[in-house]
Amino acid sequence: MQAEKLCIECCLNKAKSILKEQQLEKNVREEAVKKIEAIFSEIGEKESAPYYMSKAMEVAEDTVHIADSYVEPKRKYNQLMLQYERDICNKIEKSADQLLTGLQYALTGNYIDFAAMDIVEENKLMKLLEKSEEIVLDPDTYRQLQKDLKNARTMVYITDNAGEIVLDKIMILFLKRLYPQLKIQVIVRGAPALNDATMDDAFEIGLTQIVSVITNKTSIPGTPLHHIAEEAKRAIEMSDLCIAKGQGNYETMDGCGLNIYYLFLCKCELFVKKFQVEQFTAILKKEI
Repeated sequence: MQAEKLCIECCLNKAKSILKEQQLEKNVREEAVKKIEAIFSEIGEKESAPYYMSKAMEVAEDTVHIADSYVEPKRKYNQLMLQYERDICNKIEKSADQLLTGLQYALTGNYIDFAAMDIVEENKLMKLLEKSEEIVLDPDTYRQLQKDLKNARTMVYITDNAGEIVLDKIMILFLKRLYPQLKIQVIVRGAPALNDATMDDAFEIGLTQIVSVITNKTSIPGTPLHHIAEEAKRAIEMSDLCIAKGQGNYETMDGCGLNIYYLFLCKCELFVKKFQVEQFTAILKKEI
């Protein structure tokens, strides 16, 4: 999915905002922005928005180590969601449709996104979690997912953000229980990309103790098949189905023709317009 001009402008503005927050001399900041603009101009409009974001972040990281600024927010939301893990598991356990309820909570976690939004508010997250079980998914797509899960033997689950990955862990625990024949492999980012989940986060929240986890070996906040590691690409292409979390994964994989189910909240202006829904509406969309 090629980035639209609005997306490219958004990536540039995000980079400018991040650089502005750092203690930099004005000329250093302006020089970094010029480098980003030059790189964007060279790329043109042939790549996805997450790819542009990764290039902007590379310049920002070279200018000032911005990856360090996301260490604490990532840890904060990992630990916050771990506090609610038992309670959420109990709610799913007691629900009439454990798969649906698990998906509802996993989708809610997609709010914890420092790339798509300027501010992630803990109070807003708590309110969304309280209303998780009110989320309505497309019934036809949901029935198809149920069918595919029942028939599948292998599945790849692609995570998105730290904090959110705890909800993914819970979802995977119930997938393993509901579909014991299913061999699940998880893919995380290969290097820091804003607050996206990496192997460090997978270890921190205990995901590696319940399922096989590999990285895509890139810092792109998405999963572009032509840029990720061969191991990750092969896992996705060879699996019976894939669940991909977040807007970035949708933007980088939409149109690939594989059996992928995308799960995300419409957070940015483009997605709200694209799907003609209100902000933070949950989407379950099938690739084919």
